[in-house]
Amino acid sequence: MDPMGIDWSYPNTQAVDATGVLDEYDEENGHPPGWTRSVIEKIKADINTYTPVGRFGGRNGFDRDDYTDEELAAWDWYQEDVVGNWDEVAEEHNSTVTDTDNVRPDEYNPDHQYVEQPPPGFTPPGTSEWAGGDNPNQQLSVSTEALEFFADQIDQIAGDGTGILFDARTLLGGVDMRPGGFAKAELMRQLIDGSSSDSPGLRGDTMNLMLSVHQALYEVKTGLRLMVRGYDTSEEFNDMTADELGEAMGGAWSKIGVVGDHGQDSGTTSGG
Repeated sequence: MDPMGIDWSYPNTQAVDATGVLDEYDEENGHPPGWTRSVIEKIKADINTYTPVGRFGGRNGFDRDDYTDEELAAWDWYQEDVVGNWDEVAEEHNSTVTDTDNVRPDEYNPDHQYVEQPPPGFTPPGTSEWAGGDNPNQQLSVSTEALEFFADQIDQIAGDGTGILFDARTLLGGVDMRPGGFAKAELMRQLIDGSSSDSPGLRGDTMNLMLSVHQALYEVKTGLRLMVRGYDTSEEFNDMTADELGEAMGGAWSKIGVVGDHGQDSGTTSGG
């Protein structure tokens, strides 16, 4: 029995499938994948079905008349070329199993979860919808109450040194990449983890982006609250000039501009 747990001493299902001979037969004879295996399993099931005949006799359930010529040809080939020559089939497979031409990876299945996903590690913030009305009389351009409500919702995402972006940034900072000790793996690690303070890599740039987005949201929230508190009524707020708006939201505009600076580094390695 090999390290993979396959017993090569006889043509069992696991060993036969590992050789790929059934797949080759399907392809050479124009059958869909798995066709030969299904025929073999059906005939084996018939053979294992015992029907008593008379007092002391009996027979299995395999009747060649129940099968098509193609199915019988596949069964006869399997019995003669695979089972009858199993030692040669197994030896040939095991002597060439490491050849790249013999590696047959399973077809990618987008619905299969290949790697166990860890839990996200944070709880989504509890936000709510504005319920203060939608200005049915069309008398106001802006509702100060709605702006205050909007600032409160941002506060659930970007608090004072807290929030989901901070949490995600902390989790990303704890990732320890170990791709291997060969050269290409190290180059990949440097591009993702960074190679110097001037080249933070994909992870470092993403962490910086999360911080910039947090700061931008925080400044938007702060600017909105400053405007609302600076104008006692919605009418006063709607009379605000462009200069006054820029003064109140200047910090937010500058932080939002910084967000666009990320994602520009193509990455470097210690080798240049």
